[in-house]
Amino acid sequence: MRWTDKEINYLKDNALKMMQKEIAEHLNKTEGAVRNKCWRLGLVNKENFWTEEEIKSLEIAYKQAGESGVINLTEIADKMNRDKSNVCRKAKELGLTTNKNRIKKESKKTRSPKYSSNEARKKAISESLKKWHKEHEHPKGMLGKHHSKEYCNELSRRIKGDWERMTPEKLEQRRLKSLKTKTENGTLNSAMNRENPYSRARGGKREDLNNIYFRSSWEANMARYYNFVGIEWEFEPKTFVFTNITRGSVSYTPDFYLPKEDRWVEVKGWMDSKSKTKLKRFQKQYPDEYAKLEIITGKEYKEFAKYKRLIPGWEDVHVGV
Repeated sequence: MRWTDKEINYLKDNALKMMQKEIAEHLNKTEGAVRNKCWRLGLVNKENFWTEEEIKSLEIAYKQAGESGVINLTEIADKMNRDKSNVCRKAKELGLTTNKNRIKKESKKTRSPKYSSNEARKKAISESLKKWHKEHEHPKGMLGKHHSKEYCNELSRRIKGDWERMTPEKLEQRRLKSLKTKTENGTLNSAMNRENPYSRARGGKREDLNNIYFRSSWEANMARYYNFVGIEWEFEPKTFVFTNITRGSVSYTPDFYLPKEDRWVEVKGWMDSKSKTKLKRFQKQYPDEYAKLEIITGKEYKEFAKYKRLIPGWEDVHVGV
């Protein structure tokens, strides 16, 4: 929902006077919406601004609580008219917190065993859960039951609220973390999983092409054509990662690179919407590389197929234009 001028002026006037929760209730908006608007307008809000008197009061409260050995964050937050999480963050920033209680609690627990690998850990957890469910009933008596429509709606509202509270920084952190994980797992380019992701294509390794995995006969035939005419080629040597993209295609890997010609080649018999999106983003973020890209569609491929009788190992497939 768009912010009106009246709502923005109210936010500017009360950012340092009221908590974001109170502002959100008054404007009938979520806390996330208020937080994001403050960030975009460059407003210093009450959560991030502490007076010297408030800091002194917080130090005294923690000193008194430390003497008794019990720290009641809720009570301290209520006295200061602040959120508990906000008080906790400020206390950590000031070095008032201690790990004493936390260490004491951990010592009473049985420490988790170390595993040789992540797979071993997952397997151990899976076996433990299976054993538990085999010996116990459902902990909340929900075996065979389903969530009500009201609860599903409430869950949907919570999830939407979580996304609304996402700041631009957190969204960027999520994107970068996702890219890092996909890169480490080798799943950044989903088509490289070597399990023929395209049902219409003939994926598999070709013995006459050094057992390289090609997802389609068209790609394999283009490699054979380059060999026939003596053109040096590399198959999918580089992946271009898109920046500031949070959804959809986050990278693009051209099919071939011809090093002596410094040219990229994409064999695309079927240009679906996802492929179009990848090429548009590639053109926008890597214009110099896109200028060196040659796209081979059915029309161009048909010209190469004229030499199929001369090229060993050519896979004869239907060519549509």
